[in-house]
Amino acid sequence: MVFIPLPLVIIAGGKSSRMGSDKALLPFGGCATLTQFQLQRLKPFFQSLHVSAKSRAKFNFDASFIEDTASYQEHSPLVALLSILEYFQIPVCILSVDTPFVTPEVFETLYANLNDETDALVATSSSSSHQLCAIYSPSIIPVIRTLLEHNEHKIRSVLAQSRTRFVSFQDDALFFNVNHPDEYEEAKRRL
Repeated sequence: MVFIPLPLVIIAGGKSSRMGSDKALLPFGGCATLTQFQLQRLKPFFQSLHVSAKSRAKFNFDASFIEDTASYQEHSPLVALLSILEYFQIPVCILSVDTPFVTPEVFETLYANLNDETDALVATSSSSSHQLCAIYSPSIIPVIRTLLEHNEHKIRSVLAQSRTRFVSFQDDALFFNVNHPDEYEEAKRRL
């Protein structure tokens, strides 16, 4: 069985503006929320599972939550990433809540490429790179802080200034992203 000896953090703090409602709270796969679906299916494969959010208040279930540091008010994946890496101080697997078909094997492959000379391991497929399906090392904390000081919130900017390895995957369907209502309906059909 696949087992990755690192924490996995589900990023569930976005604004979901394209969906029109908080996608992290949408029912999915027999679970009350997409977040719970991700936690339930991935729990056996990682050292520990956690949920990253601006505030845990929106969730009505128990989990290990990592709230964004109060130093920043923005809804930003960089603020979330900084908060997560400061919390753990070890490499961490990151997965966006809205990618319900990423398999543990994807992270097994990323983990196999992890070494001391790498700050970030990011999954890519023919459609895109997937910055929120990755392993990040705490070595990038200074880069993130500098970017946030300049009000820069793009993960791509961190990757450009870090020792980043992109790991290619053939199956684009693994990274299907639920951003719009029609994609949510499509994801439910794919289950």
